[in-house]
Amino acid sequence: MLIKKSTILCLSLVTTLAMTGCANTDALEQNITTLTNKVDSLATEVSAIKAQQESDSALISEAKAASEQAAMDAQSANERLDNMVKSYKK
Repeated sequence: MLIKKSTILCLSLVTTLAMTGCANTDALEQNITTLTNKVDSLATEVSAIKAQQESDSALISEAKAASEQAAMDAQSANERLDNMVKSYKK
């Protein structure tokens, strides 16, 4: 009699756990889908940010080259003015 009760208790416990496990599977799958979507969204954002950073780097390089050229042109103009002032006589 004790063995029969223990068997029934064990079977009901296993059935309950199996049903609970099945019920959680749908929720778990939904959570996994949600997280996967979030990861995909973040990956897309990171790609966009990388592309923007590369574009910004190119623009910064162009601006640096232009500013260096402007500095050299200004220095050259100043040297020409200095030479004109030196050669000027009253």
